[in-house]
Amino acid sequence: MSKKSAKIAATYFITIIASLVVVGGVSYIFLGRYLRGENVQQTTAPMQTSVTVSRDEYVPTIDDAQTVLAVYDAGDKPSSVTFVLFRSMPESAKLYVIPLRSDIVTREGTSTIYDLYRSGGTQYVCRAVEGLIGYPVNKYVKVTDSSFGTFYNLCGSVTYNIPFNMIYESENSADNTVIKAGQQILDPRTMRKVLIYPNYTGGEEYRSGVVGELMCMMMNNGAKGTFATSLETVFDDLANSDAETDISRYDFMDMQPAIEYTVKNNSSPAQLVLPSGVSNDVGCVLDDAFLDALPAYFE
Repeated sequence: MSKKSAKIAATYFITIIASLVVVGGVSYIFLGRYLRGENVQQTTAPMQTSVTVSRDEYVPTIDDAQTVLAVYDAGDKPSSVTFVLFRSMPESAKLYVIPLRSDIVTREGTSTIYDLYRSGGTQYVCRAVEGLIGYPVNKYVKVTDSSFGTFYNLCGSVTYNIPFNMIYESENSADNTVIKAGQQILDPRTMRKVLIYPNYTGGEEYRSGVVGELMCMMMNNGAKGTFATSLETVFDDLANSDAETDISRYDFMDMQPAIEYTVKNNSSPAQLVLPSGVSNDVGCVLDDAFLDALPAYFE
């Protein structure tokens, strides 16, 4: 072999050996960990996929507030018809309960809300109350003995301190009232008699105060129970009763988040707001002190 051929052959073998060393070293570095059973950390960034969908928690605003007029018609006398405004303010987790005397005089000053109810029904009273307070009444509910009993049972029994022996002989013997003074657990029938009792010494003003107290107790009972756990059942049971209302299922579904938010954040949301007024020959005229205070409950 010539010197030139030997030199070429040496160069060729050296190149092969060097390549094997490099390839082997690199292979050892990358494969050695697997051969030794060690975990290998991924060195390239994984493909990023966004699959999380976030939903903001419901937070009510003043637009979610509602005013509902409730009417309990339990007979033919003014004291047998109960009017209550329920003003929900979910933004502050409160429900204002405003009992309205049956003898409250309309803005025209010629009739009472009871007169309007007898002549035109619940919607007439809604419009009259709007004229008096200067705020819209969004919805109404009218209940009779049967549907009131349904709602009362859904809320749960109320324990109330009867202020004195309540005795009343009605033209209808089934409505005769004999209730002893003191703490009483009221069933629906006894509750009815307390609400419509005609002989309170303080007259209609005193009766509306009793109505307001009892309604607050009922609503707070409900907030701790079925309103928090079975709100749809409450609506369905009332919708299937003899109650009359312009609250549709779609309305209820719109209102449901606000109600659930209220009872979740306040187990006793109902607060009593008593109207004040002066009496004249027609009835009770709401006074400026009460009307001037309304923005605190409606705005």
